[in-house]
Amino acid sequence: MRSIDISKRTPPAAGDPGPAPMLQWLKIVDLVVDDGYQRDLKNDNWNRIRRIADRFRWTRFSPVFVAPVEGGKYAIIDGQHRTHAAALCGVTEVPCQVVHMTREEQAASFAAVNGMVTKVTGFNILRASLVAGERWAIDAAKVCADAGCELMTSNGSTDAKKPGEIYPIALIKKGVADGHGRTMTLVLAALRRSEFGKQAEAYSNEILKPFFAAVADRPWLLGGGVDLASFCDRFDVWACLDKASEFVKRRRREGVIGVSRYDIAAADIGEALDKAFPQRMRLPPPMPAVAAQ
Repeated sequence: MRSIDISKRTPPAAGDPGPAPMLQWLKIVDLVVDDGYQRDLKNDNWNRIRRIADRFRWTRFSPVFVAPVEGGKYAIIDGQHRTHAAALCGVTEVPCQVVHMTREEQAASFAAVNGMVTKVTGFNILRASLVAGERWAIDAAKVCADAGCELMTSNGSTDAKKPGEIYPIALIKKGVADGHGRTMTLVLAALRRSEFGKQAEAYSNEILKPFFAAVADRPWLLGGGVDLASFCDRFDVWACLDKASEFVKRRRREGVIGVSRYDIAAADIGEALDKAFPQRMRLPPPMPAVAAQ
């Protein structure tokens, strides 16, 4: 646990903090949204509201920031997503932080609250999810650990990164969700055994993403007896990525958009895998011998 320590920090110049807030429960029907400065609720917003509602718990609900307006109503400064989610869940009252301010101050407060938010990174989310025991985080960490790698919970400088440290959290999380955990473990374990895998760059998103995709499309590689480590050393993945980048640039100059260099690289890696490890067709069982008449 860490205490609040400001002993080595310089305080700001003295200023007027304004009226002190009040904390109270308010009825949702008394909360309003001022479209003059608030964001519209588009499809993405409603998708976010649905995600909040699907996992609604008071332990994840911070007070809604509001200001009194005419007619006994309260304008929401911050918290309209979680308020809509609470209403979807049948909640009729929510905890609010009430601060008296003019409409101009409300707009300025909205801009300040939403413009100065400290971004929560994927590393922060992973670390919290591991402590919370969330299934996706545990499974993602295990996929890496089973290959002798470590899914990192904090970022590091380029020079400080080491072989076997896995930083592309979103890539691992999506692979687990898509059912490709064994595939990712196979690829990571092969990299750990290879000479190529002795450099930290081998575990970057740029390398892992097309490799995972190519192997995932060839489930017979999971059957064993495949020396992927040697393949990693023989295959020039850097040349493959450069070739894919040039192909995408050429197609864009021709007016073709939506072409992914990762998809192109994955196709090239897949072609090389097919040549190195051709799929063996399962032969039908032998027919029983016919007894001599």
